[in-house]
This record gives sequence, C-alpha cells and structure tokens, in this order.
Amino acid sequence: MSTLHTVQKPLTVLVALVLALLIGGCELPKPPRTMDELVAGTRDDDAGAAEELLSFLGSRSTSDERALAYRTLLEKGKLIAPRIIEACTNSDAGSGSDYDQGLREHALALAANLKLEGTFEAASKALADPGFKRAHAAAWALGELGDPAAIGALVTALISTPSEIAAREAARALARFGPKAIIPLVEGLAAMNTTRRGYALRNLGELRDVRGRPALIAALRKPATRADAVWALGTMGRVKTAENGGNEIFDLTAYLQDDDWRVRVEASRSVGLLRDRSAAPQLDALRQTDGVMAVREWAARGLSLIKGEPQPYMNSAGEWVITDSLYH
Repeated sequence: MSTLHTVQKPLTVLVALVLALLIGGCELPKPPRTMDELVAGTRDDDAGAAEELLSFLGSRSTSDERALAYRTLLEKGKLIAPRIIEACTNSDAGSGSDYDQGLREHALALAANLKLEGTFEAASKALADPGFKRAHAAAWALGELGDPAAIGALVTALISTPSEIAAREAARALARFGPKAIIPLVEGLAAMNTTRRGYALRNLGELRDVRGRPALIAALRKPATRADAVWALGTMGRVKTAENGGNEIFDLTAYLQDDDWRVRVEASRSVGLLRDRSAAPQLDALRQTDGVMAVREWAARGLSLIKGEPQPYMNSAGEWVITDSLYH
C-alpha cells in the first residue's frame, strides 16, 4: 500500500464525519470558554457560566483563578445557590481529593457570605465530618451565620476536632456569639485538653462577662493554664457587678513573680491594662533585672500604661531602650 493511500484514508474518514455532522444538524464541540468569558457570562446572569466558575474553587486552579472566581460568585452566586450547597455537602465524597476538599472549603465560605438557605446544615455536617480536612472553614461559616444554635457544635469541635486549626477557628467563632457562649464554654472546659482550654479561657476574657470570671480564677491554680488565665483576666478588665459599679479588678500582682516566665509576661501586660498602680514597683524592678528579656520588655510596656508615658527596659547589651508601643 502506498504512503499516499495510507494518509488519504484517515483524511477521507474525517471529511465524511464532518459532513455527517453538518447534514445531521449537529455542531462541532465548542472550545471551552476562557476565564474572562466565564466571568462576563456570570455577571450577565448566565447560570451555566456560574457553575463552571464554581469548579475553579477547587485546588486544580491557580490562586489567581480561585480569587477571581470567588469574587465573581460573591456577586452572582445566588444564581446557582443549590449547586453551591451541594458543593458544601458532597464535594469530598469518594476520594476526598485535594480538589474536592478545596472546593468544599471555598463553597462553605461562599455560602456563608451569601447567607444561602441550607448553609447552616451543610456547615454543621462539615464541621463534624472527620474526613473533611479543612473543617476550619465550617467553623468560620457557623460564626459568620450567627445562629446561636451553632454554639453547641462549636464547643464540641473545640473539645474533639482532630484539627488544631479548626479548634482555633471554633474558638474565634464562639467569641462572635457574645454572652450566649459564656455558659457553654465554661461547661466545656473540663473536657478540653490544655491547649484548647487555653483558647476557651482567652475567649472568656475577651467576652468580658462576669459569669466567666470564676472559671478564670480557678484556672490560675493550675500551672498549665495560668498564663492564659492571667491574660484573660487582664483582658476582661474591670468587672461590673451590682455591688461594685464596675471598678473591681482582680489582683494579679502576685503573678509578676511566678516561676514561669510566660506567666510573668502575661502578668506584666495585664496589670498594665488594668492600670494597677500597686504593681508599679514590681514592674520597675522586672524591667531592669528579670533574667528573660521578653519579661523586661513587657514590664516596661505595663509600666508605660500605668504611668502614661514610655518607659525603657534593659536590653541584652545592658542598655536602656524604649519599647515599641503595641497600644495605640
């Protein structure tokens, strides 16, 4: 068989196929739309383009593509609300690939921002799913939605999620619920490991509710949670009750002499925030003589807050230097 004949045969078949498609009224497959075309189509309310953009939220796309797709869907995502909720719920089924995990993560954030119906249920399921490696997105979504019904699930996650990132995000989400989170946080403390208990204690300080104070005081008795408790009591500030009119502070000066330098750092910070003038002599000594420079520096910061003007500390070269101010 000649080479010419060999080449002509597949060409003849290809021509015949094209003719058959044209005669049959079929069209050749269209080339995939570019990113710019998908964005423009979505903004013109093309649901098909929006669905294609949703697929770009997975990990196979570039970070720039994901960012552009996400921004566009924040504007027009309600066009495909059911598809977004489906991605929140089912995208890690089967293989649980990085693509699926990434798509689920971004879909949860998108659904929460858009406040889509079904987001609460999808995020609750995702937070409790041990196969979902990016459960921090579900914790964030529940905090963003603001439904107090999520508090129990977030406390459970803070206690038991295998992901430390998700635990931290659950703590941040709980702080957004304000006073409603106080009692569930206090009741969950005993079941938390030391690190997670620290997150919860700091939450209680940030929430500044007198009902959290007994748990913080109890945590002072345990060396493992003392630094977090000192930080939280300083952050809580002056506690207002019916009896004291809001002027009572917890005396933290004893912790300026704690054996743990981290506790001394937190105590220096806290007595400064509380403007506890009785702590000034100890802070003055610490900024000069403490064996840990971080303590000397924070003692100077605390003293600055009490005295109302910058105070130097002794650096490692034995020189007096002014701290940079963290309080503006």
